[in-house]
Amino acid sequence: MKKCILILVTFVCLQLIQAQTNKYEFGKVPIEDIQYNECPYDKTAEAVVLFDKGESHFVQSHNSFLIIYERTTRIKILTAAGVDWAKVEIPFYQSNNIYEKVFDVEATAYNYEDGVLTRTKLESENIHDEKLNESWILRKFAVPNVKVGTVIEYKYTIESEYVFNLRDWEFQWKIPVLYSQYNVSMVPFYQYTFLLQGAGKFDEQTSEVSTGLEEQFGSIKYKYMNHTYIMKNLAAFKDEEFITSPKDYMIKLDFQLSKILYPSGFKKDIITTWPLLIKDLLEDDNFGKYVSKSAKIAPKIFDLNGFSALTQQQKFDSVINYVKKNYSWNKKNRIYSSKSVKDLMTDKFGNSADVNLFAVGLLNGVGVKAYPVLISTRDNGKIKYDYPFLDFFNYVGIKADIDSVSVLSDATDILIANDRLPVDCINDVGLIIQKEEVEWVGLLSKTNSKSRSTFLVNLNDTLSTANIILSAGEYDGLYMRKEYGSDMKKIAAYFSENDYSVADSSVVVKNMEKFSSPYLLRFTSEFRPERINNKIYLAPFFNELPKVNPLKQQTRTYPIDFTYSKQRIYNSNIPIPEGYTVEFLPMSKKINNDQFEMGYNASIIGNNVNVAFYYYFKQPVYAAADYVKVKTYYNEIISKGNEKIVFVKK
Repeated sequence: MKKCILILVTFVCLQLIQAQTNKYEFGKVPIEDIQYNECPYDKTAEAVVLFDKGESHFVQSHNSFLIIYERTTRIKILTAAGVDWAKVEIPFYQSNNIYEKVFDVEATAYNYEDGVLTRTKLESENIHDEKLNESWILRKFAVPNVKVGTVIEYKYTIESEYVFNLRDWEFQWKIPVLYSQYNVSMVPFYQYTFLLQGAGKFDEQTSEVSTGLEEQFGSIKYKYMNHTYIMKNLAAFKDEEFITSPKDYMIKLDFQLSKILYPSGFKKDIITTWPLLIKDLLEDDNFGKYVSKSAKIAPKIFDLNGFSALTQQQKFDSVINYVKKNYSWNKKNRIYSSKSVKDLMTDKFGNSADVNLFAVGLLNGVGVKAYPVLISTRDNGKIKYDYPFLDFFNYVGIKADIDSVSVLSDATDILIANDRLPVDCINDVGLIIQKEEVEWVGLLSKTNSKSRSTFLVNLNDTLSTANIILSAGEYDGLYMRKEYGSDMKKIAAYFSENDYSVADSSVVVKNMEKFSSPYLLRFTSEFRPERINNKIYLAPFFNELPKVNPLKQQTRTYPIDFTYSKQRIYNSNIPIPEGYTVEFLPMSKKINNDQFEMGYNASIIGNNVNVAFYYYFKQPVYAAADYVKVKTYYNEIISKGNEKIVFVKK
């Protein structure tokens, strides 16, 4: 009897294990997935990842190895907005004779209607490739016949020659994830370091030697080392405003190749030290030697005898202005030059490294000490100091020493001041590339961007007008120059978005190319104020203030990154219309602390109503712990700044 019971228990356990295994297999959708209709810990979720499984393993090929990466994903669509999760993109790499291939793409939609489960499969003709740049391609498809209630699943395989790039794994998505598993089967010839971001530990983790047959590579016999990483019931990553890159904060597993062990016994370190990384760059033909060659060109471009009478600042501005006016950036972010100095001077265009390394060389050539600065742009993510790995960086800027003051610069953008970095480069720190020293430089902007909006309002019983002047300095001015400039079509689109009725003849743009001065846009708008009975209701700053709080979460676990500190000033002058008096004038209010400042004052002087309002976020970046405070500051801006003045007929 005991033996029968033991056999029965064993059988039941095996069945349960088999059922659990089948639950995460492509094509075997259990009834509970079909019936799933709400995420218990996120009832607003538009879709839920039921499971996401990945596997990377090495296979021998022509005296080397390939990496085979397989992925299977199942998602339940819960709302109409969630249908977009049926659009799938698979990035793969093809560059410098290193290729990745995508194959075995399959996808199915499951719909349960009128008691019948239907399956709709993806057809191969509906799979397309899109080239992102010279290195990356997207394979794209949309799972067919998807609606609210559909379960979709898809799988694919990537074969990669790029062993340096053992695929990372994102456990967290922008929708909840119930189960995420990544399996990696390692061979002893490649050693990787891994970093778990956004979480203290895995829900489950195992590492064990394979029980399979022994393999042989060269004279070395080996077995695979199998690693499994599992996380469950992950909250959706809420990608709010004011963030560098989701890459910096999502829960994910990063791998970096640290060492190659050859069968002959030779070892090659891949992750090195910062001093060795800098040394290699300085000796590289497309980096340090490129700068040296550029310095030798300086006497052919500039009159160095004439330069001897100039200040360091004048020399610096002369070089940066010359590069900006004569060379164009091709919009490609790189850390190595793509062409020789001679070819750059002939072509007159190049990537960010071509242009900025050339400028560094010219600065040194005219007697201004300058150095390249390696940068990871905001969308590329922050640098991890503990890993001296060149692939973290994707941009090179300029550091110059002018009269004992260090200045960060960039020569790719003619619209930006010479002593400023592009907005996308304001990302934590950069690495200065100089001999025999490892030095990091802070990239945060130390100046605040001030914008001013001025309104002269004329109210009457027919058509009212407002003469409006928008003035934007620093990075706000750069944004306005790039976004609108003096392009009347773009400016007209801005007017339309903000409900301004403007005659083109009234539009004036000033300081478009005077970068040290604020960008200025002046125009006259016609409008019909809100009238109810014998009263006029007027928002004195029209639509220039936010009306919806951009911070919507209850809490936040990552910083609020404004990029730079921001100051906004609003002034409105409103002559009291003939036959009216002021019935309601908003009360004054002031907030001032080390993080934020706001002030509101409305007064009647003679026959005019004057309203002044300002707010100032004093820090470019606020800690996650200050999220509720910053959210409250925004609520104060919205509620106070949009208060209406009420005029009533006598």
